[in-house]
Amino acid sequence: MTSLHSEDITETKLKALTAHLHALITSIEDIVFEVDGNMVFRNVWVHDESMLFMPKEQFIGKTIEEVMGPLAPSFMEPIRDVIKTGEPREAVYKHIDPSTNQWFKVKIKQVFKASELSDLTMVVTIQDITYQVLSDLLLQETKKKLELNRQLLEVSQSLSRTAGWEFNLTTGEIFWTKQAYIMFEQNENFIPTFESIRAFIHEEDRERIAAITHEAVTTETGFDTELRIITPSGKMIWIRSMGSPVFTDGEAVSIRGAFMDITQHKENELELTNARIEAERASKAKSDFLSIMSHEIRTPLNGIIGIANLLKLNHSEDQKEYISNLIFSGDHLMQLINDILDLTKMENDKLELAYSELDLRQLVKNIKNQFQNLAETKKIQLNETIDDRLPGAVFADSVRLGQILNNLISNAIKFTDEGEVRMSITLVSNKKGQAKIRFSVKDSGIGISKEAQESVFESFKQVQHSTQRKHFGTGLGLAITKRLVELHDSEIFLNSEPGVGSEFYFEVSFRTSENQEIRTEQRTSMALPDYGRKLSGLKVLLVEDNLINVIVAKKQLEYFGVQPDSVNSGKDAVAILKENTYHVALVDLHMPEMDGYELATIIRKEYPEIHIIVFTADIMAEVKAKLAEMGIYDIINKPFVPQKMYEMLSGIAVRKGVV
Repeated sequence: MTSLHSEDITETKLKALTAHLHALITSIEDIVFEVDGNMVFRNVWVHDESMLFMPKEQFIGKTIEEVMGPLAPSFMEPIRDVIKTGEPREAVYKHIDPSTNQWFKVKIKQVFKASELSDLTMVVTIQDITYQVLSDLLLQETKKKLELNRQLLEVSQSLSRTAGWEFNLTTGEIFWTKQAYIMFEQNENFIPTFESIRAFIHEEDRERIAAITHEAVTTETGFDTELRIITPSGKMIWIRSMGSPVFTDGEAVSIRGAFMDITQHKENELELTNARIEAERASKAKSDFLSIMSHEIRTPLNGIIGIANLLKLNHSEDQKEYISNLIFSGDHLMQLINDILDLTKMENDKLELAYSELDLRQLVKNIKNQFQNLAETKKIQLNETIDDRLPGAVFADSVRLGQILNNLISNAIKFTDEGEVRMSITLVSNKKGQAKIRFSVKDSGIGISKEAQESVFESFKQVQHSTQRKHFGTGLGLAITKRLVELHDSEIFLNSEPGVGSEFYFEVSFRTSENQEIRTEQRTSMALPDYGRKLSGLKVLLVEDNLINVIVAKKQLEYFGVQPDSVNSGKDAVAILKENTYHVALVDLHMPEMDGYELATIIRKEYPEIHIIVFTADIMAEVKAKLAEMGIYDIINKPFVPQKMYEMLSGIAVRKGVV
């Protein structure tokens, strides 16, 4: 009786213990299976049956292969190892449903060892590790992206020669990207500090960089500056340093920024600067050369033309032809010099158009009258065709437009031995205050071959081979004409056939004038004999160091009635000014010891009542600009035109009440 009662108590305790154990196991979030050595499920414990892919009762009595299907080997292999070795095993597998992204870890441990497989007991614990696996995968993906970004950063910094940096204001630590170590020629074991970096900076830049950094922190602004770095190898490189402070709770904690190697840029900049300086030096040398050559050529030319003009006042009939030829040759040489100077101005973009109201009909008539005698001498016809629809007036540069037509007609007459030269002006359109006009110069001359047409507008080019040259010239006329047409925002064209003739034509748009009737003053040039003795009361000081020019100028002045005092240097002029009074000082610019600029400055300061006229062979634009800055605007260029000298002196005499 006692024994039976004891067995009941033991069984009751066992059941209670089993229930307690079951409760403990099922409280675990993992899935726990009891499996024997034949891999047959004996029991299943799980706190939430929804975690199972089928009811837990259906597991009991079935083998792992029957339950797990294709996933069975993932369990069976480690279970065999446990049976064989008695050691625990683990394995990771994905949910049996491929569409479910859920991962599990299986742990297999032997609980009871037995000789018979059916008596052997193992516990298979399945843990949901989806979060861990996905976190690991995300971490790996993040690491890959970070590594890719790091590689891309290194590549981009290497290609752009840029490096990143951060300066911790609290700890004093400095962080560099890889490119910074390369830039400063250091290995990555080098520890950058403020002082070690300061040693690299060029001594002339150190204090400036320290001040810029301090200002960035105190003013809470970024900076962008350039500095020089001396590397351990002694090479100097230019660095562009950019940075801005980082604040936390209103306090600057660090400065972050970037270095950029701009050495190549600075070297290119220096090369460009040197090239510009060299170009400016070459341009100045060219300008100075032209100025000197212009002066040196014009000075003797002034003597030739001046003497020819004096001979024109008094000559025999037999000498008339010689004097005319002499003046013609002098004028031709003068035109050559002017062409070269004009071409130089256009090459340097220093030639600008000066617009004023212009009657195109009158311009054409004036040009025709100018060349009429030359055409008659060659026994060819010089004709014009003027469109009746032309506006009465346009705004144009009469000098440059006239120069274009002069060059074209001069060329046409030169290369035409019979027939005619015709100048035509046709209205193309006229609307909204803009008139487009076509200019054409056509001849029946020798014509130009297709091959020669390609180079006819080049400087110093002529259409004939040197062995066949019959017509002489510099070849500058058409080159200048082309550039003058381009200055009018147009283009010149050529139609020509050898033996038939040539036509040059271009179109220009002009702004039309509301004043459709421009009164043309017919100024009749006074013949030289009419100027005789008209300025006898004018007192003139002539300052000129060239003896021939002194003779020419004095003779011409004496013809006007002026008895000038003449000196050949600036110093002599200063001395004679102290003893005499003058109305006019006619001053050459290029003289030894004291040049005309210095003398003019003294006269303006000490003798302001004297009117200064610059008498020079230097006609460069820079000279006129310099004189204008001094307040001197009256210039007589050598070789001088007697009429212009008379008109200028006459105007001064009238203003001073001398005549």
